[in-house]
Amino acid sequence: MSTIEKRIGGKVTEIRLEKKLTQAELAERIGISVESVSRLERGVSFPSLKTVDKISKTLDVSLKEFFDFDEHETRDKSYERELSKFVAFLRTLDEKEISLVHKMTRAAWKILRE
Repeated sequence: MSTIEKRIGGKVTEIRLEKKLTQAELAERIGISVESVSRLERGVSFPSLKTVDKISKTLDVSLKEFFDFDEHETRDKSYERELSKFVAFLRTLDEKEISLVHKMTRAAWKILRE
């Protein structure tokens, strides 16, 4: 699949995780199979606009959110998926917790690079 499918799939994953929904919960709410949600999030398949609309309403975001990409190019699907999961996790934290995670990550990275 092309980059657009991967990017939209990554956005769906990021927003779904931010809303603390499982793939099964999203699938049930929009009336498609869990396998279809998984394929969409991995960028293997592309949903109809009707399905994208159902996803946006279920996740309570505008359709624009799925097409609002960062300026950097997609490296690969596993990179984008992991980045989306990390960003979704960070969005569940308050400012102090994010600062602590940042400090811990920098310290761990410094040790690993030595």
